[in-house]
Amino acid sequence: MDADPIYLEPQGYSVIWPVLGFFIIFGLLVWAVWIWLLTRAPESEDGSGSLPPAALLKLRRDALARIDKVEAAVAAKKTSPRAGHHELSQIVRGFVSKASGLKAETMTAADLRERGPAHLAQLIEEYYPRQFGQAEADPPSFARSAKAARDVVGGWS
Repeated sequence: MDADPIYLEPQGYSVIWPVLGFFIIFGLLVWAVWIWLLTRAPESEDGSGSLPPAALLKLRRDALARIDKVEAAVAAKKTSPRAGHHELSQIVRGFVSKASGLKAETMTAADLRERGPAHLAQLIEEYYPRQFGQAEADPPSFARSAKAARDVVGGWS
């Protein structure tokens, strides 16, 4: 008996279609994850992060030691008061960032007024004219600035 002439024998599929299907599904998954990541609510910067007491004590001690070094360098005229104010600002902002989780190192004065502790915002605003003003800051004002930095770092809990 001969086979029906219309009957065709089974043929295999090309590998192109399953591969193309895989890439389409993979692309849709990547797109969905990308959209999910872009539309998530931002993490809060309320400064609610806390360190263990021993870590906070070490962090405070290190920051106070750095403030003392900067004050000594300005008193010895190795560093200008303007550069000293820059360093004090970095030290205080770094301390607050590590102690609280607030990203104070990259926040502007307006951001600090809005979301940061009031005493930190006031201190940083005090430093701005001495850092960026036309006239160089005088050494007596630097001693007051260093004391204010110590007060913020020392009083942080």
